[in-house]
Amino acid sequence: MIYIVLIMILIFAVIFALQYKLAKDSGKVDIKSILETTVLWSVISYIILGVIVLGIAFLTTSQD
Repeated sequence: MIYIVLIMILIFAVIFALQYKLAKDSGKVDIKSILETTVLWSVISYIILGVIVLGIAFLTTSQD
């Protein structure tokens, strides 16, 4: 369980860092906008990873 939480925090941090770097490079740093898009992309990536893990779990249990 702790690994899942750490992975979720790591995904959020990586997405935030990338968006902050891109905003800083363009010269328009708006933390509110960066946080909104980071949350959106984090949720999307959590859903995708959940579907992948669920699919793998389904495949491994159906092999029996």
